[in-house]
Amino acid sequence: MLSVLLNSYIHTEIIVSLLCAEIIYLIMIFGFKGKFSIDHNTDYKNSMFFLIGIFILFLALVWPVHYISEYYLFSAHMLQHVMISYIAPPLLISGLNYKILDSFLRLKYFNNVAKFLFHPVFCFVFFNITFGLWHLPNIYDLSVSFEKLHALEHVMFIFGAIFMWWPLVNQSKLFPSIHYGLKLVYLFLLSIAQIIVFGIITYAPHNIYTHYEHTTYIFNLTPLEDQQLGGIIMKVGTALILMGMFIYYYFKWYLSEK
Repeated sequence: MLSVLLNSYIHTEIIVSLLCAEIIYLIMIFGFKGKFSIDHNTDYKNSMFFLIGIFILFLALVWPVHYISEYYLFSAHMLQHVMISYIAPPLLISGLNYKILDSFLRLKYFNNVAKFLFHPVFCFVFFNITFGLWHLPNIYDLSVSFEKLHALEHVMFIFGAIFMWWPLVNQSKLFPSIHYGLKLVYLFLLSIAQIIVFGIITYAPHNIYTHYEHTTYIFNLTPLEDQQLGGIIMKVGTALILMGMFIYYYFKWYLSEK
C-alpha cells in the first residue's frame, strides 16, 4: 500500500488550472476598483467558500485520491465523485456573488440560452443522466482506461454538478435560486434519483467493474467488497449532504415565514 502512495504521480496541469481559477476570482473580487465587490464581510465570506471549493477539487483530483481511484480502488473513485459533484460545486457557486454571475448572464446571447440551461428541470435531468451514464460498467471501464476520457468524465461531472446545484445555492438576481419549498422537493428527488445507481452498484452479486479485478487486493479488499464499499460511500456521502441541506432549507423556510 505504501509503495502505491510513493509511486503515484501529480497532475501539474490540474494544480495550475486550480491556481489560475483562484487568482482570477480574487482579482475580480478585490480588484477592478470594487466593480464586483459587495461589502467587506460578504466578499471575505464568499472568497472563503470559493477557496474551500478549489481546495476540495485539489484533494479530489491530485495525489493520492486520483491515482488510487484510477488504478486501484473503485471505492476511492466513488469518494472522488462525491467530492467533485456534491462538495466542491456548491461551495464554488456560493462564492460567486450576483455581480459576477449577472455580468455574464446579461450577455445578450448567453442570456437566452441561460433561460433554458438554468431551469431546475434541465439542471436536475442533465446531472442525473450524466452521473448515471458514466457509471454504466462498459463506459466506466473505458473511461478509467484512457486518461483523456477520464478527464472528460470529471469535467462533465463538475459542470453537471454546477447545473444541479444552481437552483439551490446561486446568488444571481436574473436567475435566482428557487423557493424554499421547491428546494425541499428538489433535494428529495435528488436523493431518490441516486438510489438507482447506488442500488445497482451495492447489491450486484458480482463485480461489475472489471478494471479493478486484480488491483484491490493491495488494500486487502476483494473486487466485490471494494465495489460495495464504493456504493456505500456514494450513497451515505450524498445522503448526508442532501439531508443536511434539506434540514437547513427547512429551517430557513420556517424562519422566513415567522
